[in-house]
Amino acid sequence: MDSTTLLTAWEAWQLPWLPELSGQSLARKGLWAAVLGGGVGWLARDCSRRVCLALLVTVLVWVALPGAASISHWLGLAFKAPSLSSGLLGLFWLVKALRPSPPDAIGAAGPAPWATALGWLAVLLGWLLLLDLLALLPVGFYDWGFGTPALAAVCLLLLAGWLRWGAEPAAWYWLALPALVLLLFVLTRWPSGNLWDALLDPLLWLVLQLRWLWARRGRRA
Repeated sequence: MDSTTLLTAWEAWQLPWLPELSGQSLARKGLWAAVLGGGVGWLARDCSRRVCLALLVTVLVWVALPGAASISHWLGLAFKAPSLSSGLLGLFWLVKALRPSPPDAIGAAGPAPWATALGWLAVLLGWLLLLDLLALLPVGFYDWGFGTPALAAVCLLLLAGWLRWGAEPAAWYWLALPALVLLLFVLTRWPSGNLWDALLDPLLWLVLQLRWLWARRGRRA
């Protein structure tokens, strides 16, 4: 096999696979519905069930409205679409709001090393994307998210996490989240066809850093 054949195979491996426009519109509405519904569920967690349900129905109907009447239309213009990670986390809080007494295993696993490792990896990814946006990296890091090598690298990282902590049942919730994100991304390429957009969005990145600062402040206090 000569160098030309290898180069052609590498370029074919790097070709992006983008979602259809109709799929992107569906993803935007669905992801915003999950994120906003989960946010309302978390904010109204101490309210009565009737109030929580009323707020959830109001937000979900607002997202489902067509065209410019939908809040997802304006949020999409400002922030595009949330990541699949944010959508799944929002869906978790949405289900938790609809079920008064769900299992609290995820909350109990919060301080564990696997949760900390995933959080730091997400924060690092966000900083790399920000440096790339500011043209401070020697290569186009964001563009790598369109190719198969980035997906393979993330799968290897996740496999390493399963090999390290997979024997601990409490870690399954945290490890299942990125695994489900990768599966949904492979099947749909939502929200943009770029792996980094599926794993992280600016709002989730900001929340992770604020949570770290809040936890550090609590330890000092």
